[in-house]
Amino acid sequence: MSITIIYEESEKSDSVEREITQEGILFLLIELRFIQISICPNIKGVTMKKISILIFVLMASIFICDIPSFGDGISIRSSSRLVIQQGDSAPILMLIANTGSTESNSPIQFTFKEGSVSSNTTSLDLQPGGWKVVKATASFNEDQSQGKVICAYNGVSTEVNIARGINLSGLTWMRAFTPRASGSDPKILETVGKDAWSAMIPPVIWEDTNYAWCKVKVNIPETWRGKKMKLVIGAIDDNDVTYLNGTEIGRGSGWNVKRQYSISPDLVNWGKDNTLMVMVDNFNAGGGFTTEPIIIVPEEIDPDMKVSQQQQPISRPKTGKIGKPLPFQPIHIDNGVLKYPDGDEVALWGVNYYPQSWYQFDNMMKLHIDMKATIRKDLDHMVQMGIEIIRIHVFDREITDGKGNIKPNIHLDLLDYLISEAGKRGIYMYFTPVAWWSGPNEIPGAFSQVTSKPGMMYVPSAKEAAVNYLKQFLTRKNKYTGNQYLNEPNICFFEVMNEPSYFQYGDLYGSYYIPQGEKPEVLERDRQTLRELWNVWLKKYDLKDSPEYFSAFRYELMRSYIKDMIGAIRSTGAKQPVALNYGLNGEDLIQAIADSECDALTFSAYPGGLTNRVDGVNLLPLMKQMGKSGMVNLPYYGYALDGRLDKKARAAYEFDNDGTNTSSYMYPAIATSFRSGGFQIACQFQYDSIATAEWNTDWNTHWLNWHYTPAKTAGFMLAGEAFRRLPREVQYADPQTELILGPLATSFTHNQSILSTPDTVMYSRTISDWKPLKFPANPKRIVGAGSSQYVDYGGTGIYKIETVDANNLKLTINPDARQLGDCMKGSLSTPVAVLESNVQWFKLKLPGWGKSRCLKIEGAKEKPVTKADGGWLVTPGIYHIRR
Repeated sequence: MSITIIYEESEKSDSVEREITQEGILFLLIELRFIQISICPNIKGVTMKKISILIFVLMASIFICDIPSFGDGISIRSSSRLVIQQGDSAPILMLIANTGSTESNSPIQFTFKEGSVSSNTTSLDLQPGGWKVVKATASFNEDQSQGKVICAYNGVSTEVNIARGINLSGLTWMRAFTPRASGSDPKILETVGKDAWSAMIPPVIWEDTNYAWCKVKVNIPETWRGKKMKLVIGAIDDNDVTYLNGTEIGRGSGWNVKRQYSISPDLVNWGKDNTLMVMVDNFNAGGGFTTEPIIIVPEEIDPDMKVSQQQQPISRPKTGKIGKPLPFQPIHIDNGVLKYPDGDEVALWGVNYYPQSWYQFDNMMKLHIDMKATIRKDLDHMVQMGIEIIRIHVFDREITDGKGNIKPNIHLDLLDYLISEAGKRGIYMYFTPVAWWSGPNEIPGAFSQVTSKPGMMYVPSAKEAAVNYLKQFLTRKNKYTGNQYLNEPNICFFEVMNEPSYFQYGDLYGSYYIPQGEKPEVLERDRQTLRELWNVWLKKYDLKDSPEYFSAFRYELMRSYIKDMIGAIRSTGAKQPVALNYGLNGEDLIQAIADSECDALTFSAYPGGLTNRVDGVNLLPLMKQMGKSGMVNLPYYGYALDGRLDKKARAAYEFDNDGTNTSSYMYPAIATSFRSGGFQIACQFQYDSIATAEWNTDWNTHWLNWHYTPAKTAGFMLAGEAFRRLPREVQYADPQTELILGPLATSFTHNQSILSTPDTVMYSRTISDWKPLKFPANPKRIVGAGSSQYVDYGGTGIYKIETVDANNLKLTINPDARQLGDCMKGSLSTPVAVLESNVQWFKLKLPGWGKSRCLKIEGAKEKPVTKADGGWLVTPGIYHIRR
């Protein structure tokens, strides 16, 4: 794949070759582990290894499940890439969806050259947005063991692999634990009584780090006598020794390593029960049978055989002109791109901000501050920083009851006020009405409090409450503006739910999902509901319980959930784009989102890892060019934005230059990477209020404030300028120690970021030897920390120089910020920084301004400033410079 740097203002273009490798994919998995830690950093029992297991399983589902084929608005996928025929025949499920704008009515054709295939469904009528699960039954010819079934509908076709074999997933196994101190010799089982054995159904994960002996009875057909067989297991965490009828057939190590063990014919009791025993050595955190398949097949069968697919071509629209956000304008979706009414493209840079909720609210209340005055002050600072949009995931548990009814209180009052004051300052709002997360002020019995996070997708009472809540939320009247939320001119974007999670097949009969604060009784109730829905679904299609059908079942659950939630929003008359969080999805969920009514996808990016201190660590290599499509184009998520998702706009609901006190080079690189991926909204998580930034009490790994983090803030500001200037899907060479693109340059080596255009220069630290850009002689606007060819300054705070007219400049100087400790260890008793109003020397070096005067604005008066060595002695404040 050849990549050419493209930028409107650049004078050069280069090309670089990129290769998609297995190591690259594994690298993405490592990066992705950090995302979930941001979701549940304080939940007991959540470990890096557990996150790794979950992500590996979800990633594996991409490769195990069939990749769909596409036509004119039609997609076809099977429930599994590999179907195992265990008896005379095997059921095959095909999911056919109509994502086009017209009705589709066509015959369905199945072909199977290695045998016969039949279906009760011979034709299908699909309305726009509709989908249907179609069942077929396939049988091999006697001399065949492996083949492909082809399904064709309305000019589109897809293949699914089918092989003779025995599927051990979904069977009832027995498991017993023995102490590690007793060793791993199977003779230890002679001392294990019957009561020590308990049933399990893989795939399954457990916490116990003793040796786990897992056995299942399996009948290997007499007709296979003499054939060489093999056992294939997708992954075991961590190590295993595997036996058939008491004889070891293989052993393996590595939590994400596929097992494949040969079975000699002389070990098999043909036509009778055989005992397969797997000793699982889970020596750390969660482990077990993590990944399908778990099958016995003839030696010649290739469980990873490829299938032929008709891939949907990349069809992202050409880059358009970036529009001006003000005055407020409604935003709409056009072919997967966010646009203003005049057709110009959206590019909004912002933050998350939570004075009305969670512990930030609590900490501000403890300080006995004027909440509304603080909100006004914070918003004024955000205007200074060029922030154009605020994202809030609403802590719904603070404002709802068990049926989703909204309960007016101080949290809603402050939210109303925030919307109103943001609107006065030209700041857009992006709302995620359902945060789900707990907090110190939640209402007992609130609907998401009594529902597991996965249960939000399918538990009937939770869905009904969410629908009710969404309708009430959008139609409630803001007492400060008199507008319903859906009609607020600055509310421009909705996201259904923050960071959803989903149950796997293993949760039907075990505990596969990593809890995120739910009570055990809530999890068990929601798993029971899932089992009931699963059994009804199996009966509907006359299927036996098997994990290979779970993806089709979950696809239907997800489509129904999306339809209900977006339907609730649209029923109010709201016209804003509605997004879904991409999150940690499996292939079936990705397909459901791609086929759904949603307008956009949201992502997060935390290259620092959230739990790590990364000052002095080079993170630039992580900021790869995303491009338009492909597996390695999303370095923070590990999932491909392939052709199925081209019609969905892209936004970053959260990102940060996290885990750092002083690094100022990363925000511009993040912004550049986002724009290369076509992102049009990006909101840092999260902005620290001026009331609490001294202590950084809220989400300690995040620290950003107009006054307290000057170098980071300058980097954030010039990143916003880059985000607004770089074209959507800009291309560039993957960075190593620096990234230079058009007007932007950022360097790990110098811990510096710079933006230079004919009228604006911005820099996060003193500009010294590293000058990678062409600088204007007399810019109209300068924003910086430290000194440069334009300014000598001894303070640590940010300053801004803005041209008023030919003979007048406005100078803003922030207080000095003196760091006291680690930003990740702050509390109300342990400040991490203080502000100081020191006298500092400031010298303006712009040509033609050598004899100018400097006057400090104090109310309605202007006071001359003391001259010193060709400059002035200044303190924090606002100044007029005149010549």
